[in-house]
Amino acid sequence: MSILVNSVQLLGRLGADAEIKTTNQGTKVANIRFATNEYFKNAKGEWEETTYWHNLVFWGKHAEKLSSTSKKGTRLLIQGSLVYQEYVDTHAIKRQSCEIRVLQFMVINSTNKSSSMGLPDEEEQL
Repeated sequence: MSILVNSVQLLGRLGADAEIKTTNQGTKVANIRFATNEYFKNAKGEWEETTYWHNLVFWGKHAEKLSSTSKKGTRLLIQGSLVYQEYVDTHAIKRQSCEIRVLQFMVINSTNKSSSMGLPDEEEQL
């Protein structure tokens, strides 16, 4: 492996409707929670589900497209990079947060929950 890349790809659902904000420089941004699920068999052989929550950040035209195409519960395939930030909380404790800067996304249309993935229209892909 000659090149290591900071890249993550997830399939999940939006935790809320997108709310777009505008920076002082006029750039659109949307911060949103994203749920992914993992399924596994427990010691009794029964299926269990674990939900993981991720913080996504959409910038510029991606934020606008997300707002116009997606609502809470919309299934997305996202590709982006991990961004770590350090901050000091209100109790003067140094903390770290992680978010995913979305570089591409695709709305996954599924007419029934058992189907694995629908093929989106070309205009739904960014």
